[in-house]
Amino acid sequence: MSPSTRRAGALLLLLLAGFLAGAQLGKIAPLTHWLGEARGLSLTLIGWLTAAIGLFVALVALPVGLAVDRFGALASFWAATAMLVVGGLGVALFAAPAWLMAARLAEGGGYLVLVVTIPAMLNAVAPPAWRPAALALWGGFVPIGFAIADFVALAVLPVAGPPVYLAVLSAGFALAALAAGLLLRGLDGTGRAMAGQAGAGLAGVAASASGPVVAVALAFGLFVVLSMGFLAFLPAYAPVAADRLLLTPGVVALVVPVGNLMTGAAMRGRGLRLAGLLTVAGFVAMAAAAWPLYAGGTALEVTGGAVLFAFASGIASSALFAAIPFIVPAAGSAAVVIGLVAQAGGVATIAGPPLSGFVIESYGWTVFAAFLVVVALAGLIAAAPLTRRR
Repeated sequence: MSPSTRRAGALLLLLLAGFLAGAQLGKIAPLTHWLGEARGLSLTLIGWLTAAIGLFVALVALPVGLAVDRFGALASFWAATAMLVVGGLGVALFAAPAWLMAARLAEGGGYLVLVVTIPAMLNAVAPPAWRPAALALWGGFVPIGFAIADFVALAVLPVAGPPVYLAVLSAGFALAALAAGLLLRGLDGTGRAMAGQAGAGLAGVAASASGPVVAVALAFGLFVVLSMGFLAFLPAYAPVAADRLLLTPGVVALVVPVGNLMTGAAMRGRGLRLAGLLTVAGFVAMAAAAWPLYAGGTALEVTGGAVLFAFASGIASSALFAAIPFIVPAAGSAAVVIGLVAQAGGVATIAGPPLSGFVIESYGWTVFAAFLVVVALAGLIAAAPLTRRR
């Protein structure tokens, strides 16, 4: 196998492993009824099983970025893969709530390391012209992962049942990660990202932080508030707008990866300014879509708003990750920058849904529409400085 073919294969398998890692985040949703009926779990515990992975990201993504920079991406990748697979198999096999939660926490630890490690490895492995596109595709790993989990559930659950469904998702990730890791061993030109370097602690954060890095992290946090509010409460809004929302929430969610994939294609060989312009365009489109969607309108306006919001969210998330290769300071580390961005997104993942729920419950859907417009405009302001940089 030629070096270029090996590099391309490693890049594709890393992306596949990332998408399948995202599926571990979304795999609980199709099992809510079974976990309650067959395993006797309360809705509260099921909620914690779902949120446990995101909680890790919210708490310690930045320290993990420092650790990955210290020990190297490849070693971190192998350790995280083992944790995710062992934890995933435990979720498939254990019935006792305590053991089930312990398995999910182990899975969450592996997931946390992977959401920092895989994009750092993509940045190291991809040729310079492909880095923005590769990271743009990575920006869609959560919605693509959710879609994979849904499709696997539709195919496996009726035939083999929940434990097999859970095991299939874990095995699929394990195979993709193993193949990617083997291709990466000894790959030339990947530099310190794979091997690691002496840790610099807080000095490493200072060396990796800059105005553009803060702009991307802040914009990504605001994006996650928008995205989580939209995805989490669209199913609750669907009965309210049953005569006007002509697509199911699941079908609407499948539009998000279309925006991810189109942004990945657009960013091949392009620079920071385009990433900034696409991010701003995504926020503008989400602001424009939120009002007709949730404030009320015709069937065309409500359904079109839902589709536009989903498509624009795919563009914004991918464009923000596509900006990362251009904003890492010369003395900084991609892993630490990604840790900063993931930290902002993790905090927003925990805070966004409760805040959105409070607005809806206290003030109604029209005020929720206004809330989304305000957050989108704040994201636009945060991302605007990226459009002025070359």
